[in-house]
Amino acid sequence: MSSRSGSTTYAGEETKRVAIVGGGLVGALNACFFAKRGFQVELYEARKDIRIAKDARGRSINLALSYRGRQALKAIGMEDQIVSKGIPMNGRMIHSLSGSKSSISYGTKDQYILSVDRANLNRTLLFAANQYPNVKLNFETKLQHCSADKGILTFIRPDGTTCEVSHDLVVGCDGAFSTTRKQFMRQARFDYSHVYIPHGYMELTIPPKNGDFAMEPNFLHIWPRNTFMMIALPNLVSINNFAIQTTWLRKSCPYTSIKLFS
Repeated sequence: MSSRSGSTTYAGEETKRVAIVGGGLVGALNACFFAKRGFQVELYEARKDIRIAKDARGRSINLALSYRGRQALKAIGMEDQIVSKGIPMNGRMIHSLSGSKSSISYGTKDQYILSVDRANLNRTLLFAANQYPNVKLNFETKLQHCSADKGILTFIRPDGTTCEVSHDLVVGCDGAFSTTRKQFMRQARFDYSHVYIPHGYMELTIPPKNGDFAMEPNFLHIWPRNTFMMIALPNLVSINNFAIQTTWLRKSCPYTSIKLFS
């Protein structure tokens, strides 16, 4: 075993090539982990590079970061950088139908989870992965076909051209509608099930009020309403400009009203 450039290389691993399909939070984090072990890593993301793109797609609501997530970030030396930009949430704030509020702590006074900007976390992890000399990031490169037995991947570019690459290990990190998984499903005896929940999903924003949060910032706000609910997390948009981001789940679509929330 040897160590160099902040990475640890194990015998036989230096020449191993790893393909990570998907450059979201999981893909970028995995790229850092594999790079630290000395693997040659190539990450392929179908979307544009969110570090420079102005119209990046994906969920925008903040991430609730707890102990397990912080341990993963700590392992790649990124915990302090991410935590410094998070907003502590010491507990849940339950909003009843009558308008009353009640708080439920997550633990002791010093225990909390963090509201972290999802897009910024993704960008930071991509920047971190890009710092490793044994990592190459490829964007606007969509997986078209995967041969699991041979480790051969075929990608398509925006101009319609394709490229074929081979790797020793393929890691699928391309989300709920994973193309990697669809390719593995072509194999015999590959067991898989996919069940949709009966709820729709919408993101809303509660804008700042007089340059400050419109409600208590150090809580995860919840409006439980039997078959549907809304949650809200504090979000630091910019200095003296704070917003609360909300997610609304309900069974019937399209969304027509939120009058039942007080």
